[in-house]
Amino acid sequence: MNENQSLCVAYAADDNYAKYMGISMLSLFRSNKEFAEITVFVLDCGIKASNREKLRSIAEEYHREIYFKSMEKAVSGLDLHMGARKISIASYARLFLSSILPEFYDRILYLDCDTIVRGSLTNYWKVDLEDCMVAGVRDTVDSFFLKKIGLNPEKVYVNAGVLLINLAGWRKEHLEGQFMDFIRKFDGKVPHHDQGVINAVCRNRKRIVSPEFNVTSNMYSFSAKTIKRIYFMDSFYSQEELEKAKNDPVILHFTTGLVGRPWEENCTHPEKEEYGNMAQASPWKDDPFLPDSRKLSVKVFSGFYRYTPHFLSEAVYRYASLLTHRRE
Repeated sequence: MNENQSLCVAYAADDNYAKYMGISMLSLFRSNKEFAEITVFVLDCGIKASNREKLRSIAEEYHREIYFKSMEKAVSGLDLHMGARKISIASYARLFLSSILPEFYDRILYLDCDTIVRGSLTNYWKVDLEDCMVAGVRDTVDSFFLKKIGLNPEKVYVNAGVLLINLAGWRKEHLEGQFMDFIRKFDGKVPHHDQGVINAVCRNRKRIVSPEFNVTSNMYSFSAKTIKRIYFMDSFYSQEELEKAKNDPVILHFTTGLVGRPWEENCTHPEKEEYGNMAQASPWKDDPFLPDSRKLSVKVFSGFYRYTPHFLSEAVYRYASLLTHRRE
């Protein structure tokens, strides 16, 4: 496989997220026409036939390949206890990529459905993984979570929603089995779910890339200094790095946060039009906005953060985080 000519991408979705995946895939195709081939693998966790046809139509329009891989059997053995903070089982599908995909693929770019690709992925795709298992962008996760999964607070933690994966390395070192062992170790209740699993098992074999490849919502809400303070982090990207990424993001990642989701009412994300424009070009252009799904506490704090001095709102955020971890 010629990496300079062929791009291999994976998404995981159930029917609820199929349209967001389709909108993301459309942006991927539009922004990466320089690749001679783009192959998309969909880790199918229950996508209905009507949405599968829409996804195929997008791929056909741009002369790209799309394959649906049923994940029913793979995820059936997962014994998860996710508690009140439930997420879709589709999120765990990425843990099985090394066994689901053909062995001649030695790397793959995993994208969450809530992403919009604005620029070329060439530089990201060509990152030298060497002995690293993944390459990704640092996430805004506090040091308490790192300790819970056995990582030292000074170790880096990547956001698994955009991840360049060393499939050859995963196969060679049987990471899939290690993932399952780690989930059992935590009785199916791993902090931050599959993302916590990947970070813990890959440990020090993670390559950190520029934040432009995964600009999350928190990067728009908080400064670099604020992120370090409220998440009890010793280090993070510099403000200069964040500004460069926000001014010209390659991948926008509309994660949950203070600003809301661009397909929901009341969203204040500064780049929501990027999503809106792509949604209008998709087969789901007539779908209405959904109700604001943010918790009341998040909505209240969002207004509080916007209209009060940051030193005060940061103190409240830190105190709330400490209380949460003490209860756990």
